[in-house]
Amino acid sequence: MGKGLFVILAATLTIFISGQHSVFAQFHGVDVWNSEEAHSENRMERHFDSKALLKLHAMELGIDTEGKDADSLAAEVHEAMIKQGAMDLGIDMEGKDLQELEKEVHFARMIHKAEQLGIETNGREEKAISNELQEKMIMQKADELGISSKGKDLKELRKEIKETHINSKAEEFNISTDGKSPHDIMREIREFKVTKSAEELGIETANKDTEEILEEIITNHYDEAKGKKIYPFEEKDHY
Repeated sequence: MGKGLFVILAATLTIFISGQHSVFAQFHGVDVWNSEEAHSENRMERHFDSKALLKLHAMELGIDTEGKDADSLAAEVHEAMIKQGAMDLGIDMEGKDLQELEKEVHFARMIHKAEQLGIETNGREEKAISNELQEKMIMQKADELGISSKGKDLKELRKEIKETHINSKAEEFNISTDGKSPHDIMREIREFKVTKSAEELGIETANKDTEEILEEIITNHYDEAKGKKIYPFEEKDHY
């Protein structure tokens, strides 16, 4: 899949952080490092380099995946998610192109989240609201994780929050973090979860990579995995 569609998809998923409850929202729930980095290609590729997860997003949206390549499917998922968000928010779609609709949905989601956190939105510019929202979310998450904000800017705090969160998940699964980057740790967490789900579903894993196993879970064991709420259908963090 081309980088451009990965970026489009990831930015689109960020729009839906407060309003969606299907599996694609569970994959990409609110995290305080998403806001500022919504257009970072490196982060996008980390989340969207799985064709199996792309297929799952499509299935959750009622999109037929048969015979479609990854680029075509990504474009359909992107469009369907924007339109679903607009419907959920009661936004009139008539006469609007996809880009215009996407901006409206993003703005409405941001305002909703800001108001939830007690941030004044009336008469303020979008950038000012966005900046205050990011800061408040980062400070809240730092406090929740026991991270001191003294002498640190928001970028430093966001990085520390991310690393603390990932390391805590690794510890939960007895995954060593020594000398590993956050990206590598996240990959190992995902591999662990996929393998564990495969065991619960009775899937043979010998000579199969993580993507192949995940594809089998989604294609052949969708209902069972979803019913058991195991990866990739947990009600927790997803990598």
